[in-house]
Amino acid sequence: MTNRSTWQYLTITILALSASACFEDSGDENADTSESGLTVSIENPNASRIDTTDATISLAGTAASDAAIDSISWRNDRGGSGIANSTANWVATSTADWQSGNISLQLGSNTIIVSATDVDGKSSTDILTVNRQSTGTGSATLSWNPPTQRTDGTPLNNLAGYRIYYGRLSGTYDYQIDIGNPGVVTYVVEGLVPGDWYFAAAAYDSAGVESDFSNEATRNIL
Repeated sequence: MTNRSTWQYLTITILALSASACFEDSGDENADTSESGLTVSIENPNASRIDTTDATISLAGTAASDAAIDSISWRNDRGGSGIANSTANWVATSTADWQSGNISLQLGSNTIIVSATDVDGKSSTDILTVNRQSTGTGSATLSWNPPTQRTDGTPLNNLAGYRIYYGRLSGTYDYQIDIGNPGVVTYVVEGLVPGDWYFAAAAYDSAGVESDFSNEATRNIL
């Protein structure tokens, strides 16, 4: 059983890591799935992950099957869904904006899943992760104290860096900043649009194992 560390929250704009930290492996990867004889591929944009400041994105690609393709659809895990206007060479269209075909993006990470089915009932998917970045001018300064030991009392001799997590909803962190230098104890997060922002921090060791989140700090950007 992995012990959780305790963290101390200092001020509305400052995070402090306690002297105790524990670490655990984390992270699952999305995987594309397909059945023999049917494939679907997102080819525009030609990447599995992109960063953008745009509020919308257009998708296009190809699909092939031993049998006739019945349908191609898409959905965004942050909201929104639609279909493609063709099969072999498809272009995604949005139910909210049929003419332009633009797919709306929320701030932070958007996972867009394109699914194809054929007349034999086989299915295939392709996945695109789009990180919509903020274009604001606000900023928040965060600072912390580096952890020096784990929760079992043993020295932490391989601290490697920190990750700052932040977003527009409490407990939901759509943005991440990796600081690969354990000597850094202050960081200015920039590009924040007006409104409330929520921040948490975590430390990680040289093996890539990450601690629990700190307590949450809040900053209102005017």
